[in-house]
Amino acid sequence: MPDKDDPLAALRARAYELADTGRYEDWASLSADLVDEGSPDVIVRRLTHDALFQIMLKNRMTSARGG
Repeated sequence: MPDKDDPLAALRARAYELADTGRYEDWASLSADLVDEGSPDVIVRRLTHDALFQIMLKNRMTSARGG
C-alpha cells in the first residue's frame, strides 16, 4: 500500500507491478508505459534519479523474466 506522505509511492508501486509482468527489460520501456497510462512525464522522470529504486526495479524485471 502506497505511503500517503510520499507523492511518488503510488507511482513506484505501479512500476513494480509492471516490472513483475516480465514484459520489460529496462526503465525506458517501463517508464514510457507509465506515461501512456497517464502518469505525468515530469513525475516519472523523478524516479529516473532514484538510484535505489532503479536497482530494485532492475532486479524485479530480471526476476520476472526468469533471470
